[in-house]
Amino acid sequence: MMHKKLSMLISASLLCGAVAMGSPVATAQDINYNLPSAEQIEARKNNRSNRTVSERIGRRIMNAYELYSEQEDIQGAIAVLEELDPSDEYDVAYVNRFLGNLYAANDQIEDAMTRTRQAAEADVLGWNDQAAALKLAADISLQLENYRDALKYYNQWLQFTGEADPDVFLRIANSFYELKQYDKIIQAADMAIANYEEPNKNPYVLKVASYYERKMYSDAIDVLEAGLAIMPTEKTWWSQLGMMYMLEEKIDKALQTLEIAYLAGYLDKESQIKAVIQLYANNGIPFDAAELMVKHLEAGDVEKTARHYYSAASNYEMAREYARAADLYQLAADLETDRAEKANYFRRKGTAHLRAEEYAEAASAYLKALDFGYSEPGDVYMSLTEAYFYQDKFSEALKYVKEAQQYSEQRRNARSWESYIRSKASNRGISL
Repeated sequence: MMHKKLSMLISASLLCGAVAMGSPVATAQDINYNLPSAEQIEARKNNRSNRTVSERIGRRIMNAYELYSEQEDIQGAIAVLEELDPSDEYDVAYVNRFLGNLYAANDQIEDAMTRTRQAAEADVLGWNDQAAALKLAADISLQLENYRDALKYYNQWLQFTGEADPDVFLRIANSFYELKQYDKIIQAADMAIANYEEPNKNPYVLKVASYYERKMYSDAIDVLEAGLAIMPTEKTWWSQLGMMYMLEEKIDKALQTLEIAYLAGYLDKESQIKAVIQLYANNGIPFDAAELMVKHLEAGDVEKTARHYYSAASNYEMAREYARAADLYQLAADLETDRAEKANYFRRKGTAHLRAEEYAEAASAYLKALDFGYSEPGDVYMSLTEAYFYQDKFSEALKYVKEAQQYSEQRRNARSWESYIRSKASNRGISL
C-alpha cells in the first residue's frame, strides 16, 4: 500500500562491533507498544559484550567496504564477501549482515532477506548492528509482502531499541492493513500520529481505511475531521468526508462539506462533481443542481450523455425553469439511441414547453414522442389536446381528444374536455 523500494545505505557503522537482544517472537496478533525506558536500554547496552571480527575476516570486510564506498563497486564488494567461509558465529553474523545490506542495495531482495534474517536471529551482533539488522529484516519482509515476518521483526526492533519511530508504527499499521486485521491498525496509526514531528497524512489514511472496512463510518468521520483540522488542504479527504456523511445519512453535512470542497477547487473528478449535484437535488435545491451540471457539461468535466442532460433538464423543471428544461430535454433526445427513451425525453420536453406556455413547441415535441412510440399514447393525446386548445386550434384539439377517448384511463377526462372544446369553439363562432 505505501512501502516503496528500499534504498539501503552502508555506513561506517558496518565496521563497528556490538551484541543483541533475544526478544520474544512477535506474531500478527502481538505487537508490544510498551517500549522499554531509556534507562532500561542503557543498562542493556552496558551489559552487552563488545566484540570485533577476527583479523582475517576483518581485512576482507575492509576490502569489500572500500570497493563499495570508494569505488561504488557493489558487485565487487559482494564477490569479496561471498568468498568468505567464517566459522566463528560472530564473524558469520557480521558477514551476513554486511552481505544483506549489499544485496539489498543491489536489488537482490530475496538474498538480502536470507542473509539479514540469519544475522538478526543469530543475536550476537553489537548493539547498533543488531538494531540495523532487525530493522532491515522488517523492511525487506514488508517489501516482499511477508507481512507477518515484518511485524515480527518490527516488534523485536521496538523492544530492542525502545525508539518510538513513527515510520515503524506506520509500517506496522500498513502490515495489519495488508493482513486485513483492520482493528489492529488503529493503535499503530495512533502511535505514528503521536510521534511524527510534522503532520503525516498516511496514518490518518490507514485509520479511515480500518473504520471503513468495518463499516464504522462515524469513527471514520471523526478521523477525517481531525485530519482536516490539521491538514485542511488534503483534497481527497474533503470528498471522502462528504461521502462518509452520506453513508451516515447526514445529508446536510455532506452537502456543506462537498460544497466547501467544490468552491475550494478540490473536486475535480466527474464522480465528485455529480455527488455535489445529487446532494443539491436531494436537499431541495434543484436550480443549483441543474446549473452545476450544465456548467460542467459545457466545460467537458462531465461526459455529454443523454442521461446527464436529462438530469439537468429534470432539475430545471423542478425549479420551474421550464423553457431551459425543454432545451435540455432536446439535447438529451438528440444523444439518445434507444427509441423508448428518446420518446420519453420528447414527452418531457413537450410538458416543459406546455408549462412554459410555449404551446406550439409543446405540440411539436408531443408529436415526436408519438413518432418514436411513446408507451402511453393516451397521456400524450391529452397533452396534445391542451397544447392545441391553448393555441385556439380547436379542430386539432378535438382530433386528439377523440384519440384520447380510445384509452380507458383517459376516457372520462377526454369526454369532459371534448364538451369544453366544443363549448369554447361555439362561443367563438367556430363550427366543429
